[in-house]
Amino acid sequence: MTQRSVLFLAAAAWLLIPVAGAFAQDACAPACAPACAPVCKPVVPCVQKTVWVRQVCTEMRTVRCVQYVPQQKEYTVHVVKLVPETTTVEKECIEWTTETRTKEVCYTTCKPVWETVTREYTVMVPKCEKVQGTRKVCKMVPVKETRKICVDEGCWEERPCQPCCTIRGHHHRRVVTACCPPTPDACAPPAATCKVWVSKPVIKEVEVTCLRPQWVEEPCEYIRVVCVPEKRTCQVQVCRWEKEQHVKQVSYTVCVPKKVVRPVQVTVCKQVVEPVVKTCTVMVPCVVEKQVPVCVCKRVPVTVTVPARTRHCLPRRGVVADACCDT
Repeated sequence: MTQRSVLFLAAAAWLLIPVAGAFAQDACAPACAPACAPVCKPVVPCVQKTVWVRQVCTEMRTVRCVQYVPQQKEYTVHVVKLVPETTTVEKECIEWTTETRTKEVCYTTCKPVWETVTREYTVMVPKCEKVQGTRKVCKMVPVKETRKICVDEGCWEERPCQPCCTIRGHHHRRVVTACCPPTPDACAPPAATCKVWVSKPVIKEVEVTCLRPQWVEEPCEYIRVVCVPEKRTCQVQVCRWEKEQHVKQVSYTVCVPKKVVRPVQVTVCKQVVEPVVKTCTVMVPCVVEKQVPVCVCKRVPVTVTVPARTRHCLPRRGVVADACCDT
């Protein structure tokens, strides 16, 4: 029996419990029982049943798998090698030899010849001469002008003398002492008089004569230096080159080619095929058994207590029966 079947049976039993309680109450309660009498609670019989439940567990199982194992393997390979072979071969070659020869060579030389030549040249000779000309001279010319001047036309007057105040210097400052006029006394003699100049400035126009500069041209005579060309002659040594032809014997060296047959060693590489044994590592597959953890779903028997299916002991609807089943 599966877990789903067990759950279905438990739900059906739970729905049938009220019906069984109602039948049991009708059976055990008399017809004349008072309304306030306690309700009879019937006992439901329970039965133990074995139920199969699914359970997931891990088991170690033996599995066959393919595993690659390295192995050494030998195989033969044909390798091409170059083997040098030396042979002697006669070969014709050209050699260069030196040879001395003689030839006539014509050359030209220049010989210096000195000669005395009369040459004419021109010289600038300075001469002095008198020349009439004019020059500008600055002269002072008297000129009459009218100017304004200030003239003091004052006069001397007699006035009573006034006491003067003394002025003293003190620490770079001028200190004026106060002086008061003497108090007039009726019995005192008359005051003394002093002569005082009373100025009277008057502006007048006066005619004055002043000198003004004036440039005047006047004739003059001066000496001028003039260079006059003059021709002269002189004796000069002149070098003249004369060409001369000469012939001489000259020896020279010439490279002459010459054919020679010589033995020459020639090296030739030949290809030789040789078998070579080589070792390599090869991965060989093999079947191996090993333990592997596997998840397995098993059915395990479980004992469950459920109410028995009896019609006469089912509780009536609304009456709670005694619990005897597993929760």
